[in-house]
Amino acid sequence: MHRNAALAIASRSLVSFAYGYIVAIFPLYLKAIGYGSVEIGLIVFAAMIANSLLGVVAGMLADHYGRKYVLIALLAAFSIASGTFTSLRYAWALAAAAGLAGFAAGSTGGPIGSGGPLGAVQTAIISEVADRRSMSVLLSTAAILEMLSAMGGAFTLSILSYLGAYVYMLFYVAAALGIVSVALSAFIVDTGIRSRKLLPSLSYGRILRLSIPTVPCGLGSGIVLPLLSLWFEVRYHVGVGEIGVVFGAMDAMMVVFMLIIPRLSLGMGRLKTIVITRVASSLSFVAMAFSPVFAVAGLFLVLRGAFAMGGMPVRQSFVMTNVHESERATANGFTSFSRNTASSVGPTISGYLMGVDAAALPMYGGLIALLDPLLYYLLFRDKWNAD
Repeated sequence: MHRNAALAIASRSLVSFAYGYIVAIFPLYLKAIGYGSVEIGLIVFAAMIANSLLGVVAGMLADHYGRKYVLIALLAAFSIASGTFTSLRYAWALAAAAGLAGFAAGSTGGPIGSGGPLGAVQTAIISEVADRRSMSVLLSTAAILEMLSAMGGAFTLSILSYLGAYVYMLFYVAAALGIVSVALSAFIVDTGIRSRKLLPSLSYGRILRLSIPTVPCGLGSGIVLPLLSLWFEVRYHVGVGEIGVVFGAMDAMMVVFMLIIPRLSLGMGRLKTIVITRVASSLSFVAMAFSPVFAVAGLFLVLRGAFAMGGMPVRQSFVMTNVHESERATANGFTSFSRNTASSVGPTISGYLMGVDAAALPMYGGLIALLDPLLYYLLFRDKWNAD
């Protein structure tokens, strides 16, 4: 593996360990310090908007001034936000820190290919050393290592919970991991690839088309994922330990699907793979709403995550191969922005639904997300039979 790719993956994998448990403790921490479900939804909304804007800005800066330097800055910001988070009490300060660090970005905080500023820049760094055909497999390898790290973080949370430890001290662990990640990223060699302008000028049309399907994907997942641990607690009366086990199992299944799906796409084609995996992940969300017990709902969540993340490296390579190499971080930033901006609306809706019809929450998210694969097909059907 190329040195730059290895260093980018190693630094991001350390942070992914923290994201593996932060997704569970972030909304629960807000509840523990006195915020209600509607207020939590608003905080998550603000954090996701901030993180979306950061993704756009970071992507353009990375392409124009150097991806290595922006990656280091983002990791440093993650460390600072994590280390100060438990000392904050005002809603605006909590939202700002969470947005800077990406605490509301999903089960792994937006690892390779799944969105967020870190994912956008890291994906571009790795794509610099991959050819067109091997890119999906290399991105899959990166994602697998990060998911294994996130799985370790989720199971660590469960163990500490069962031992009766104060789990919110894990925010400080995240800060320490961020510092180590900064040190590793400092050894990445700048390739000198730069965009001519700060705003995209060579691929703006394709970036727009690639951003459109991410809107229903973001809105559907945004209704469910940010408050998922709270939904499990309200619907099935389970604690953080049981929730951590489900998240860990989901990470494990993601690894399996990431090994399989990108290799299947070599014969099937990228667009077909994207459509099939997105349909399966959306229907898994719908099935969660009709699950009678926690174990069944947890199983469908595991399947949803496996299909969504298993196909993510294929989607990311689809983006990378359809834009100019000097604007790849920018493309990731804009597709992340459209997805995360739509996602940010979700928590305000789900915060309301939690008090009205909590059981049906995943169904609404899944039905909206089904528009994602439909739009991919309609917008790019000329590539249906391409590699």
